[in-house]
Amino acid sequence: MAPVALYLGGTMSVDFVDQKGWQFFNTGRDATVMLRKIGEALHERDLGGVEAFYAADFQGKRLGLNRLRQVEDRDGVRRYLFESDGDLPTRDAALAEWRAYLDSLDSISESGLYVHRVEKWDRRDDTVLSVRFEVIGKPKGAVQEGIDRAYFRFRLRGEGADIRIVETSLIEGDRFISDAPHFENVAAAAGIDFENRYYPAFLNQPLKFAMIRYGPAGISAVDYDNDGWYDLFIPDGVESKLMRNLGNGKFADVTAQAGLQGLDGVSVGVFADYDNDGHKDLFVSRTFQPNQLFRNNGNGTFTDVTKQAGIGEDCCTTVASWADYNNDGLLDLYVGRYLDPRLDIPTTFYARNGEPNQLYRNNGDGTFTNVTKESGVGEVGLCLGTVFGDYNDDGYADLYVVNDFGRNTLYRNNRDGTFTDVTVKTGTLAYGAGMNASMGDYDNDNKIDIYVTNIRSEEAWYAEWPTVGRYMINCMRQGVWKTDMPLYFEVFRQSGFGFVEVFQQMASGNTLLRNKGDGKFEDTTWQANANPIGWFWGAYLGDYDNDGWKDIYAVNGWVYNDQGTEIELDFLNNVVSKQDEYKTGAFFDPANFGSTSWHGWERKRYLRNDRNGKFSEIGRPTGTDLITNARGVAAADYWNRGVLDLAVSASTDRHILLKNNIGGKRNWIAFELVGTKSNRDAVGARVYLKVQGQPQMREVFLGDGYGSQNTLRQHFGLGEATAVDEVVVKWPRSGITQTFRNVAGNRILEITEGKDELVEKRYAAVKL
Repeated sequence: MAPVALYLGGTMSVDFVDQKGWQFFNTGRDATVMLRKIGEALHERDLGGVEAFYAADFQGKRLGLNRLRQVEDRDGVRRYLFESDGDLPTRDAALAEWRAYLDSLDSISESGLYVHRVEKWDRRDDTVLSVRFEVIGKPKGAVQEGIDRAYFRFRLRGEGADIRIVETSLIEGDRFISDAPHFENVAAAAGIDFENRYYPAFLNQPLKFAMIRYGPAGISAVDYDNDGWYDLFIPDGVESKLMRNLGNGKFADVTAQAGLQGLDGVSVGVFADYDNDGHKDLFVSRTFQPNQLFRNNGNGTFTDVTKQAGIGEDCCTTVASWADYNNDGLLDLYVGRYLDPRLDIPTTFYARNGEPNQLYRNNGDGTFTNVTKESGVGEVGLCLGTVFGDYNDDGYADLYVVNDFGRNTLYRNNRDGTFTDVTVKTGTLAYGAGMNASMGDYDNDNKIDIYVTNIRSEEAWYAEWPTVGRYMINCMRQGVWKTDMPLYFEVFRQSGFGFVEVFQQMASGNTLLRNKGDGKFEDTTWQANANPIGWFWGAYLGDYDNDGWKDIYAVNGWVYNDQGTEIELDFLNNVVSKQDEYKTGAFFDPANFGSTSWHGWERKRYLRNDRNGKFSEIGRPTGTDLITNARGVAAADYWNRGVLDLAVSASTDRHILLKNNIGGKRNWIAFELVGTKSNRDAVGARVYLKVQGQPQMREVFLGDGYGSQNTLRQHFGLGEATAVDEVVVKWPRSGITQTFRNVAGNRILEITEGKDELVEKRYAAVKL
């Protein structure tokens, strides 16, 4: 118990730490309740409800609510900054500022104030908070709603059983608004807005980890019939669907005629040409049933070849990725797995009790060999994301594995069939509820960066030393240290004694890791503004506005129950206070949620690349912030218009198809790569561009995101340029480098390994 003793400061008494922990929790909880009531009062335009929380002797600074200065207009999305313009000498002055703000809005859809951080809390008569403020509303004279976001600083004072605001000031704030959305949900017209359904076995079998029912729902973009139009495979709990793109804005259900009917319990379906015959084959997970491999017959049908292929049953598979890890020209399969919810629950915040992931080497004769043990990639976290990518530019595919309830792992390919865990050494160690593994060059330096989705709740303020101290005390008191201490020692070995920082990262949401080019990464999450609030799942790095820089679209949601309710803080406090009860799985049983939501009713997030290392969240003005219980993301140019559209799967909700209406305002180019010596799907190949001196790079990934598959066609935005100065393609197995210069844009071009020619692919455009 030496590390615990060191962490608690040696001389600090158990009672003192416990008392401080409860004091901190109660302060934050009371502030949370107060802010929620203020948000509700603002939504109802009830200034009396706001006034009730202001002290009679209030004095502060203006919050900038009514002084907005326009600083940007990009694609019709305007950004305004809040600017404080003096003092608020009285409570009446503060209320007058709120009144003027409310009067400036014709309508308010959502309004909320939330504890961002408890900065000072040890005295009830002097508490200081940083507060997050968010309002979605329609300003007078506006065409559509915008979103106001800000951070304020509130000083509070206890007055009997109540707390009052005695001082406020603006930290920062802005408004984003536009006159027209950039995307349109056309799922209904396309015929894919059917509802995802629960896997029956999650409902009719006893489960220790019953909340697993809310998880699965990936989605895959694939041109399975080689007609040039991207189709959709949509996993489902009851029966998954293969939806053929008809090229006229509609999709047709061809599941039965393709021979893929009856696939239940599917969380992921990933297509890859494993036999290099020019047709995309299919691997699907089956949860409590054996996974399956289907060979594409080349005529629109598939044949089950699981038995002869030698793919294992691998219970509880959640995700899968294909890559040629040994550069033999054949695609190999990596299978990511969770725990078996019938038998286990996650071991506290740092779980290493998952079903081991599996690596299957392609033998080239239609069979696969399980090489997990000798390759060293049998990760035992609760896997929800995998992606292969060459982070160190040595021509071999490395592997990043993202885990729920714990840590993520970067495996470096040793180029001899084995991998080495280099997570700590490379600076890619990230704690949290990892759900999505994405790679891409977000800063255009020709290096592969990493983006991981997690959970960032409104209760992230709770992850401070008083909470950690109380957690460790209860670990001892309730006897769970006997099973959990080995896990804590693993954390200590990885991160030293910065246990508070570990907890804070677990609560800080999505993680953006920038590749420094020296074999190491730096965490740029906060400075890049890449971790919005939400319970996130799938994400994709793509250039949606064709400006030459990769943006991020990330989707979220969890448990839908009564809107306006939230169980998160109670859950976290129960985990800290009642670890012995946690071990029974009671806190994960939906029967105990009642009618309370848990990160339900969340808006999707579109992070636009600001081309300076930062992102701006513009989901509201672009029309992409839909409220749906989303999971997977599959990006592709579904109508061959030169833009990236977005298909989004849902969990017990309707699927989404977002038609991109803004990217077409700029120029673009796209490449379809065909391997000859390298694998035919060109996985691992890279395309480098120079456009008016600006570099761009894409690597071909297959099976990234959360349970999803994105386009294999490599899409580049060109901005105002109509041609590319230089195109360089590097192939993984052969090492061949092909260079093309002065290439005209606004075309889909096919490049075959070893053939120094560009073949334009023409697919009839569809008017929508």
